[in-house]
Amino acid sequence: MNIQQLRYVVATAEHGSMTAAAAALFVAQPALSRAVRQLERELDLTLFARDGRGIALTPAGETFVRRARAVLHSIATLRTTAAAAPSSAPLVIAASPTLQAALAIPILAGLREHGVTVHTRLLGGSGSPEVADLVATGRADLGLCDSAVTTDLVAVPIGRAEVRLYSPAATDLPDRVTLADLGRVPLVLPTAGSARRATLDTFFAECAITPEVAVETDERHAWLAAVTHGIASCLWHSVETPRVPLPGVVARGFDPPIHRELTALHRADDETPLPRHLLEVLRQVGGLLSG
Repeated sequence: MNIQQLRYVVATAEHGSMTAAAAALFVAQPALSRAVRQLERELDLTLFARDGRGIALTPAGETFVRRARAVLHSIATLRTTAAAAPSSAPLVIAASPTLQAALAIPILAGLREHGVTVHTRLLGGSGSPEVADLVATGRADLGLCDSAVTTDLVAVPIGRAEVRLYSPAATDLPDRVTLADLGRVPLVLPTAGSARRATLDTFFAECAITPEVAVETDERHAWLAAVTHGIASCLWHSVETPRVPLPGVVARGFDPPIHRELTALHRADDETPLPRHLLEVLRQVGGLLSG
């Protein structure tokens, strides 16, 4: 889901048809229709139903549009706040290398596409506990996590990301894989002894899986590079619509699907406008994703 899709859905509801919405937004009607239908598939919701006069919002669509309007209003507020913020005071976001690429960058890119430019510094953490510590000690304004962490910080749910298996194209696997399939392919994993590796080792043990470790590295950009070169498969999750990131790579979902719950952390006493408004956007988007 992206901000543009929210604008398309709200405009369609307000104008009564996708043709009129496309004209009001100065976009091609087929492009708007595809974006709305893609959003419906992603959320597994029917937002619009056709009737004799055109299209009408379904009950689920009415709820979604009400929440989408709130998101767009918050984005407008964030835009004003970001424009007034001193350029010398960046918003510091702590996140693991995975979530920097899979969550922080997509969020910032989506906001930039709609006029919200936030001077941001990304601060690396090895996992959720370190991310929480960076926020708690004031070294970061916000923290992004994909696993539960014990902390006195305020945790804001911001949706979930699907975990997928990325493999070389020649890998013999079904279109949707099971956990048992993880034991059949060589994998790229974090370095032994790291927090991320410990989490995965616990997961494998609980599933009675003995992974075949082909490469160990904490550099996430090397994971997909190993897949592209045919060395191994890797587990990857992102808030973006699943797609093949590189040629020669096949992305497969799990059956049943596996998701990671995403949260943003902040200090309860931090009333700084920019992170507070960004958190409100993230909270509202999370509400859309969770229904």
